[in-house]
Amino acid sequence: MIRFDFLESRGATVAAISGKNEGDCGAHAPSARARKAFLRTLGLNSARLVCPRQVHGCAVACVSASDRTEGVFGLDKALAEADAVITNVPGLPLGITVADCVPVFVVAEGGRAAGLVHGGREGTKTGVTQNAVRALCSRYALPPADLYAVIGPSAGPCCYEVSAEMAADFHAAGYPVRGRNLDLWEANRIQLLRAGIPEQHILVSAICTICGPHFFSYRTNKSRERNLAVLAI
Repeated sequence: MIRFDFLESRGATVAAISGKNEGDCGAHAPSARARKAFLRTLGLNSARLVCPRQVHGCAVACVSASDRTEGVFGLDKALAEADAVITNVPGLPLGITVADCVPVFVVAEGGRAAGLVHGGREGTKTGVTQNAVRALCSRYALPPADLYAVIGPSAGPCCYEVSAEMAADFHAAGYPVRGRNLDLWEANRIQLLRAGIPEQHILVSAICTICGPHFFSYRTNKSRERNLAVLAI
């Protein structure tokens, strides 16, 4: 598990991601016990967690208090299809599951609002992180300069090789490519910058889930095990 003091010192009550030590915290039924235990260690009530039905798109869902428990017990109960969730409700944890895709955490100074993004290669290519920041600012009347962001553990440019066609698509979209290796960290950082967040307000964890030992990675073993990213204000 990693907790991000960079955000918790700015107004998040919890900004964290589970790892292998916490067990499989995915959205499927067998992982429910691990999910609840992980949330309990963070001081969060699992019955309030809100998770979207992730589809590798760029849609953003606005979460209200009435959405609590959506997705906590499985995808059939998850919030409508979306790959980013935003809220201004205190004590309402947002959650996404990842295993190489990029979790992007965004918090407004003072904990006024927050957003959590599932940035897979398809969602990143179509601008999901930029969409989320713009929605956050528009919905809650926030200036981008008041936002802070963390790009969490995910597939790194050291390991994330894709097809020549996918690499060409990313290059055409203006994102960095090293041969056939994508740099999803930098691509999402670029989107945060384009949305107006100051460079010094962005932290890249630079932890690769593929070659690092501490997080689940789909690329490594094609497993359905997942890390759970959680953000609450």
